Amino acid sequence: MITVTSAAGGVGRLLIRQLAVQNVPIRAVVKNAAQAATTRQDGATEVVVGDLRSAETLDTALTGADVLYHAAPTQIIDERPIIDHLIASGPPNGLQHIVFHSVIHPHLHQLTHHHQKDIAEGLLRESGIPTTVLRPSHYMQNYLEVWEFLQAGVMPYPVSPDSVMGVVDVADVAEAAANILIDPRSHTGRTYDLSTVELTRHEMAQIWSRVLGHRVTAIRIPPSSLTNSLNVLPALASVIGHAVRSTKLHSVGHLARGAQAASNPRDMKNWPPDAREAYRTMMTYYDGHGLPAGDLTTLPALLGHAPTSYEEFARRSSAERGRTPVDLHR
Repeated sequence: MITVTSAAGGVGRLLIRQLAVQNVPIRAVVKNAAQAATTRQDGATEVVVGDLRSAETLDTALTGADVLYHAAPTQIIDERPIIDHLIASGPPNGLQHIVFHSVIHPHLHQLTHHHQKDIAEGLLRESGIPTTVLRPSHYMQNYLEVWEFLQAGVMPYPVSPDSVMGVVDVADVAEAAANILIDPRSHTGRTYDLSTVELTRHEMAQIWSRVLGHRVTAIRIPPSSLTNSLNVLPALASVIGHAVRSTKLHSVGHLARGAQAASNPRDMKNWPPDAREAYRTMMTYYDGHGLPAGDLTTLPALLGHAPTSYEEFARRSSAERGRTPVDLHR
């Protein structure tokens, strides 16, 4: 039995599907009944509904599981109690291996999310439980949060367009994780960077321009707007101006829908204040420093093929959303 926490998340859903295709018994851990229904459709054999911060939830998730894939939601700031409980209760319940979903460059201790992952990695190393650590880069899918804006011809984001970001496709992360979970023993004690390419958002916008067939302009939104929406106002004129020049009247509907989605990105209004502040701090760091990729040779080796390029990701994502990508050969 493989237990997958955060099974309704971006990686979790794809991971459940990858494992289900291989007829592996899967126990999915989700937070509510709606997510339970979704993960069953994805192929989960068993479902545990609860809060990862609950000892009862963790014990139910661990009982009879041989391998655990653990990923904590971004809004959980202090992950140590969860890791402590996994270490204490996992082996007595039969757990033999943990695959831990960390983050690229956990040594960046000025960022709460990165620091917490570094602490968790250390605790797992010291526990003696066979462990494999995955360190994914910034997800390509994060920029789909501004999908409506992209269709209007703009790519606003709370990070400078000049910052270099290492990125990776969530689908590749899930595939690599599935390959490891099927044969965890051969990956014991290993730490893997999961990175595909380094790009600025200007370069991403150029790719979206080719895919969508109209000019897309990358625009910086102040990271402070994540916790104070009024701080976005100075950037609005630039967003609207570039959109109208790119897609004219077609931009109006996309801008309106994009603004509605941007009013509560990732459901952040329901996050605790410390989680919102940690996310703002993280974006502020990326704004000024970017986030370099890790070892680019690791992911191809885990996949057994080349990882998804940013343009391949953009074309696939456009098609999935009903927008036919521009044919490069026409």
